[in-house]
Amino acid sequence: MPRLRIEERLEWRRWVTPRPLYEKPIHRWYVFPHSFTSELVHGLIDEWGLGPRDHILDPFVGAGTTILAAKEQGIPATGYDISPLAVTATRAKIQNYRLDRLLGLWRVLHKRVNRVSPNGLVREYADLVLHAFPGKTLSTLEGIDLRIDALDAKRSEKQFFRLALLSIMPHVSRAVATGGWLKWVDRRATPTTVLRAFDERVELMLSDLCDLPRCRKGRWRADVQDVRCLPEHGPTYTAVITSPPYPNRHDYTRVFGVELMFGFLDWDGTRRLRYQSFESHPEAHPLRPDVNGYRRPRALAEALARIRETATDERIPKMLDGYFVDLYLTLQELRRVTKRGGRIALVLGNAQYGGVPLPVDEICARIGQHAGLNLGRIIVTRYRGNSAQQMGRWGRRPSRESVVVLRAD
Repeated sequence: MPRLRIEERLEWRRWVTPRPLYEKPIHRWYVFPHSFTSELVHGLIDEWGLGPRDHILDPFVGAGTTILAAKEQGIPATGYDISPLAVTATRAKIQNYRLDRLLGLWRVLHKRVNRVSPNGLVREYADLVLHAFPGKTLSTLEGIDLRIDALDAKRSEKQFFRLALLSIMPHVSRAVATGGWLKWVDRRATPTTVLRAFDERVELMLSDLCDLPRCRKGRWRADVQDVRCLPEHGPTYTAVITSPPYPNRHDYTRVFGVELMFGFLDWDGTRRLRYQSFESHPEAHPLRPDVNGYRRPRALAEALARIRETATDERIPKMLDGYFVDLYLTLQELRRVTKRGGRIALVLGNAQYGGVPLPVDEICARIGQHAGLNLGRIIVTRYRGNSAQQMGRWGRRPSRESVVVLRAD
C-alpha cells in the first residue's frame, strides 16, 4: 500500500471552522456547526484551476457553503443532503432573487405579521416544539409562518422568508444547542421579541442582497438525497468539496430537532431521519446498499480493538465501525459520479475515545484507495484540543482536522 502523503497548512486553520461565516453576507443567513468557510472552497477552486465549464458536488450540503462559494466564482454546483432543513437553507441562499419583488413582498408581509394575534395554534406540534416555545411564543412563530404561506409569491420567495423565521428560532427557544446536544434554559420570549427578531433578520438578509452585484446566471441546485445512493447514472462532476459528519456522537436531528419538527417533519419522520443518517452517532442504524469490497483498514482494526477494551458504552465501537462502512459507500459513489481526473476533498476531524486516538483522516485515505480512488494528500489544517473531561483523565492530546484529497484517475 503506498505511503500516505501528509502535509501541514496551518494557515488554513480558520477555513475549517464556521466562525467567519457569521460575518459573511448570505452565508450568515444560516450556519451549521462544523462548517468550513467559503475561503476553503475558493482556495481549492484556485488550486485545482476550476472554471465555468466544471461542475462541483457537495453531497453533505449542510447550509450550502460549497454551493454558494461556487456560485460566487461562477462555477456550476450541486448539493445533496438527507436533511430537508439543510436543503431549504441552501436553496434560499443560492436562489437568484429579484430584489424589487422581495422588497414589495416584505412590505406586504411586514404589515400582516405585525397584526399577528397569538391566540392558540392552528397546527399540531411535537412535544419538543411545544416545550421549546411555551406560552405565546409558538403561536407567534406559527402566525408568521402562516402569513408567509399565504403570500402571493413564488416558492423560492416564500423560502427566503421562511429561512429568516427558522434562523431566529434558536434565539427565542428554551432548547439551546450545545455541542451535539440540546440543553434547556429559562427563557420566555414574548410575541414582541419574536416579531422584532424576525424583522431584524429579514432586513439583514435584504441588505445582503442590496449590497451584492447582480446575480450570476448558472446552474446551482440542492435536493434531498442520501449520499450512499446518488441519482446520477455516471461521471458528472469534475470536483467534490464536502465534509461528512465527524464520528463525534453529535446527532444533528436532535441539535436541529426543534426546527425540523416545526417546519418539516413530525416526530416519527424525525426519528426515521435519525436512524437513517450517517452512523456518526449511536442512534443511527441506517438501511444501506449492499457493501461490496470493503476491507477494514489496519489502523481502524487496531483502534477499535483498543476502544473495545476501554469503552463504557458498547454502542461506540459499533458506531465507529459503521461510520467507516458509510464512508466507504460514500467514496464508492463519489468515484462513480466523478469524472476521470477529478479531485475529491473531504474535511474531516480525528477523534479520541477512552484516550485512544482515531486517525479518521488516514483511515479515510485508505478506504478511498480501497474504493478505487488515488490519494493526493492529507492536508492538516489545525490541531483541536480534546474535551476537558478527556484532558483531565488522559492529558492534552490534540486531534488533527484535515482535508483529505483524493483523485478519480
